Amino acid sequence: MFEEWGAIEWFLLLVNIVAVTIAARFLIWKIKKKFAEVEKRQKHTLRTK
Repeated sequence: MFEEWGAIEWFLLLVNIVAVTIAARFLIWKIKKKFAEVEKRQKHTLRTK
């Protein structure tokens, strides 16, 4: 299968790998940011009780 690939297919594979990596890092960053926000909110709620 890979023997039949030309330069364009390899380039598109590389672009897709880079795009998936960027998207995964962005999602991980968003999730960590949201967890920090939730933790901050919980600490604030516990202090006010």
